[in-house]
Amino acid sequence: MKRGQVSRDLDGPTLARVLSAGVRHLFSRRDYINRINVFPVPDSDTGTNMAFTFKAILDALDTPGKQSLPEVLDRVRHAAVDGARGNSGAIMAQWFQGCTEVAGERTGLDPATLAAACARGAEQAWSAMAEPVPGTLPSVLEAFSDGMVEAADLAQADIVRVFDAGVTAAQAALADTPNQLPVLRQAGVVDAGGQGFVDLLEGMQAFVADGTIDPLDDAWASAAESADPAMDHGLDVGDHQFCTECVIEGQGLDRAAIMTALQALDHSSLVVAGGDQRVRVHIHVNQPADVFLACEAFGEIRQQKADDMQWQHGLMNLAGGVAVVTDSGADLPVAEVERLGLHVVPVRLSFGDREYLDGVSLKPVDFYRMLETATERPKTSQPPAKDFRRVFELLTVHGYRVVHVGLSGKLSGTTRAASTAAEAMDPGQVTIFDTMNAACGQGLLALLAAEAAAAGKDVDAILAMLERVAHRARTMAMPNEVKSMVRGGRVPAWLGKMATWLRLTPIIADHDGKLTVVGVATGRRVKPASLARRALAAMKQDRVYRVMVSHADNREGARELRRLLLEGHPRIHSCHLAEAGPAVGVHLGRGGLIIGFMPEHRELEHET
Repeated sequence: MKRGQVSRDLDGPTLARVLSAGVRHLFSRRDYINRINVFPVPDSDTGTNMAFTFKAILDALDTPGKQSLPEVLDRVRHAAVDGARGNSGAIMAQWFQGCTEVAGERTGLDPATLAAACARGAEQAWSAMAEPVPGTLPSVLEAFSDGMVEAADLAQADIVRVFDAGVTAAQAALADTPNQLPVLRQAGVVDAGGQGFVDLLEGMQAFVADGTIDPLDDAWASAAESADPAMDHGLDVGDHQFCTECVIEGQGLDRAAIMTALQALDHSSLVVAGGDQRVRVHIHVNQPADVFLACEAFGEIRQQKADDMQWQHGLMNLAGGVAVVTDSGADLPVAEVERLGLHVVPVRLSFGDREYLDGVSLKPVDFYRMLETATERPKTSQPPAKDFRRVFELLTVHGYRVVHVGLSGKLSGTTRAASTAAEAMDPGQVTIFDTMNAACGQGLLALLAAEAAAAGKDVDAILAMLERVAHRARTMAMPNEVKSMVRGGRVPAWLGKMATWLRLTPIIADHDGKLTVVGVATGRRVKPASLARRALAAMKQDRVYRVMVSHADNREGARELRRLLLEGHPRIHSCHLAEAGPAVGVHLGRGGLIIGFMPEHRELEHET
């Protein structure tokens, strides 16, 4: 579409084409925006967040349907709230909300109405922030609308001239952001969110001028292909660890009331965006569960997430090499996760209508307390592919190749979801390894991979190591009561009834990627000695083993089990103690014990 072909009024099809061109250009700038990200926290993800926010908008624009201006704007508005990522994404969602309010049911926007719509969008963007900060994205949004309003007042103003005036004003405002915000001046950069918006505008401007548009596949992939490690600006992430987000759905939602409720929490960087039926919340906190609990009072909670910003910031100092990802189906000691930089994607679980993120919005201690009084049995569900994609994208944009060490595909669709996310990435960026195991066995393999990555091993070497040892990794478990295993499908109902009648407790072990009953112990309660005997019988006395013991709110039982193992085997390399999270505890039941063990991989290097 040439400049001379733009009509005086902006209609739905034209807006969709111009906005699509801008989004594609923004994609190509993703890596640069990540590199200059220092505010509100230097976690190097603003480019990625804006790209994913606008990818949702682009998908909505590409959806077949009517193309009138109200319908296009409505699709964009809803997609922005649903797809918003990060502080900048939530602010842009509210900007589109404001623009749509002015446009109303008009079939086209003349220059003055377009300028007024963008001005309302800027006002709404400022209102979305609990603590508005000059020199950030809303400042650039405001300058864009001011430039258009001024140009629209001139005689013979047309859409293109008004838009160009807005772009010029936005560029000037972006350049001025370091003068308004000291942290930008200290780092020698402009505001990353504002840069993303200007990149969007410049892509739109180029399309209007000469029809230039970036091919979607090239634009989406270009940043990851050319990613350099993010700049370390010498700044910390502040006092709050988790970037927490969710969507609230309901009728008559009150943004102001939601913001007031969240302001009562210990927080920073609060943004509340959306309309009266769907609201996006973005906030930085140390206790994500408090956010979800507060939001639940207003409506149904969807799309929960909590990203560890301290971990993200650490990527800048360790950029490149191999990163290891697993899911919360693995039992892992917290200290080892932190030491090795292992990233864990949480499984989701629900008590009735309430959904939680395993280990994030529901800690083990709270889970087991709820388990005792719940009237409905909790259920687990695999993380959606987009949860894995978010982690993979963040790692690869920092120059990492990723190895995902996943829960057995025969037990859950979790690793399938990770594979789906990996297939959407560039070839070779992410490799999926199915451990054919769970809990402690999966955890041991994830730790082994993370240790290898920390030692500088490449992807091929890590995979070879995992292939060599995975089929020798064993997991054994003993519930405190058999009914939990029956409800979770791990023990057949007929066997559960028989075990209860005979006062027996089953011992469960991995076999070909599944968990099966391999023995029983007398009595209806977990017995560390019985589980220890079973494990020691399977361990060769002349071989070195790595061992992990986890428990479902039964620390004393776990310590007793560990003592028996250390006394019973002379060559244990390490014996970690971990707390079984909700993803495992929902099947094991309170009081259960798990053991995982595998030969030290170096002893297997010369075996066939």
